[in-house]
Amino acid sequence: MTLSLAKAITMVAALILAGTAVSVRADDNARTSIGRENILSALHSSGIAIASTQLEQLSKVTAAEPNPLLKVISVDMLDGESDKVLLRCEHPNTCLPFFVLVHWGLAHGDDPGDPSAARSRRPGMKEPGAAAQNLLVRSGRFVVLTLDGEYIHMTMPVLCLQNGGRGQQVRVISKATKKRYLARVTGRGVVSSVLQE
Repeated sequence: MTLSLAKAITMVAALILAGTAVSVRADDNARTSIGRENILSALHSSGIAIASTQLEQLSKVTAAEPNPLLKVISVDMLDGESDKVLLRCEHPNTCLPFFVLVHWGLAHGDDPGDPSAARSRRPGMKEPGAAAQNLLVRSGRFVVLTLDGEYIHMTMPVLCLQNGGRGQQVRVISKATKKRYLARVTGRGVVSSVLQE
């Protein structure tokens, strides 16, 4: 009986010590939030000069060290007024890659009638909404794909995977065959691709 009691006490003590070790290890691996200032600094360094109110964080992001250096990996146009930006830490083990949204146009709270209001626009955009007016195909919408080859000319409905204006290349996918194509925007809701032999 004494031997069983000693084994039980030893097991309980081992479990308590293991729990303490796990909690100490968890404290050592404490992560810190990546703040808006860090993200804005990385965007500004990449030539995306925006106000804090134009940044939308899609989720809370943490890093293994405080104030990590961030870099912009890619910028994708969502529509005429927003871009999706992929960022990651300079050192890949510090944080996971993450997305933020950049909203172009007037900064939040600015009066549209005030000529001195801060208007931050996508580089190259001449006036607010100009890019939206130039979009002829939109991501998530069905368009007509014209396929041209040496002995074939056919059209079929496809799902557009990117926004695009006249002359731009966009990715599309056939709902029936699940085949992807890279096509050039030729008109409103129309894209074309050349079949290669």
